[in-house]
Amino acid sequence: MDEPAKAQTFESQDLRTGLTASFERKIEEADIATFATLSGDFNPLHVDRAYASQTNYGSPIVHGAFQVALASTMAGMYLPGRNVVVGSFQARFPAPLYAPCVVVVRGVIVHWVPSTSTGVLRVTVVAQSNSNLTADITVNFGMHEQGSAKVASVSRGAPRGENESPLLVVTGAGGAIGSDLVASLPHSFRILALARSPQTSVRSGVEYLSCDLEEPDWESTLDAAVDGNAVYGVVHAAWPGAPMGGLMDAEPDVVSRQVRFGSAVTIRLANWLSRHVQGSGRFVALSSTAASLKPVLNLSAYSLGKATLEHTIRLLAPELARKKITVNAVSPSFMPVGMNRTANNRAILSESAKVPLGRLCSAADVVASVRYLLSEDAAFLTGQVLPLTGGQL
Repeated sequence: MDEPAKAQTFESQDLRTGLTASFERKIEEADIATFATLSGDFNPLHVDRAYASQTNYGSPIVHGAFQVALASTMAGMYLPGRNVVVGSFQARFPAPLYAPCVVVVRGVIVHWVPSTSTGVLRVTVVAQSNSNLTADITVNFGMHEQGSAKVASVSRGAPRGENESPLLVVTGAGGAIGSDLVASLPHSFRILALARSPQTSVRSGVEYLSCDLEEPDWESTLDAAVDGNAVYGVVHAAWPGAPMGGLMDAEPDVVSRQVRFGSAVTIRLANWLSRHVQGSGRFVALSSTAASLKPVLNLSAYSLGKATLEHTIRLLAPELARKKITVNAVSPSFMPVGMNRTANNRAILSESAKVPLGRLCSAADVVASVRYLLSEDAAFLTGQVLPLTGGQL
């Protein structure tokens, strides 16, 4: 009999958010038969080719529990390895997995609390032949040290007391709209205000945190600031500027940065929120009518990035809905702040004349819309972009 493989050993002090591992596994039909024998699950969709060929799947598919077992392999043998104690698995299976096949199993620690030695591991199973994601599994885990058999559960934060305001994270707090949101929302929330550079402002109910969403490990900074407390929502007002010019003249890195901020950064922030919500939650992003509604040619990269943000919001909606989180965007029209702060009086009058309501969009309009989307009144509204146009077509 072959010697069993040795598990990777990580101590608690070695672990951190963002740590990754991966392995490949070949799955034969014989493996499916063996799993059926061990588990007692002989459902014909998995083990009877003649039966499965008559279904919409066309041939037998691998048990979902088999793929959960691969997540157990990741946790117990690779990351975190020998010292892990699994508390729970949560799994979904976006696409069927057919054998024989080769799968790539990847693991990443998406949440780690050093003070309690508990964390969350996300494991994905991807079919090598077509790159289909066939399993997405969340593993809540603790660590045993020096032979201790104590099982630690993942802290999701203590439930809020009746008189305690919910915790809201506001990104882009150093910007014009972000600072207005931070100033206006603390009446209803405790605010963790994120800015790329340190802020010296002092407001009741607001804690400022220097955090750059383009850094590779910003989640760890945010995790430490939240310190295990439940988070109600995120208002995402951060944006990496508005470069002038058309797409054909823009540097590739400039365009990529705008699109990446609208997509990958937004997705990472949504993932972070989903790990910290207790009960229902809210994600509200700030877009612009210069995105999908009225793209601006001399701000083409910005328009493309914001349009990407809006489409990302729509695609995130059904995934976050399963976690009881709504996700929407507020899309203001021209405002003489931020990237338009240098607009002269003639330009402001010209923009005002285009608005049937007779005035420009204001910070108060944005705050009121965000407040509504954060409220219980908007509990069934998700995947939407709310344009603040004043009647412009």
